Amino acid sequence: MFIDDQETNDIEVYYKKAGHDFEAYTAKELKKTILKDDEKAKYQVIKIKTRVLTWGLYNDLQESAVVIGDQGERRFNYKIYKENRMKKLLKSWDAKDKEGKPATINDNTISHLSPSVAEAILRALDEIAFVSEEEENLS
Repeated sequence: MFIDDQETNDIEVYYKKAGHDFEAYTAKELKKTILKDDEKAKYQVIKIKTRVLTWGLYNDLQESAVVIGDQGERRFNYKIYKENRMKKLLKSWDAKDKEGKPATINDNTISHLSPSVAEAILRALDEIAFVSEEEENLS
């Protein structure tokens, strides 16, 4: 019922170069694709440790994405929310920079992720943080 602040989740995101961008899947998505095994083997994997989402962190992330408009109205900024989730939840990864050295997790490396890889990381976070409709029906 209570989550220790030191608890982590392990996620994997599979990616491959596709033109100027990348194709990226969560581990669960890749298992469901209709790709043949030899095609799946072309994907590289990034292994990521994340903080476990607690009620307090969940609320802090939402509140930090609220912006005040010109007329003083409060509105939710989804872009800020997504960026803050990445910054607050990612603890470590095995990503490498261009020289093959471990890439640190910071604002710069996060902002230089491929959009498709970043979105796959966010989807993987959703997969572990929330029960899917399919999982709900199994219980």
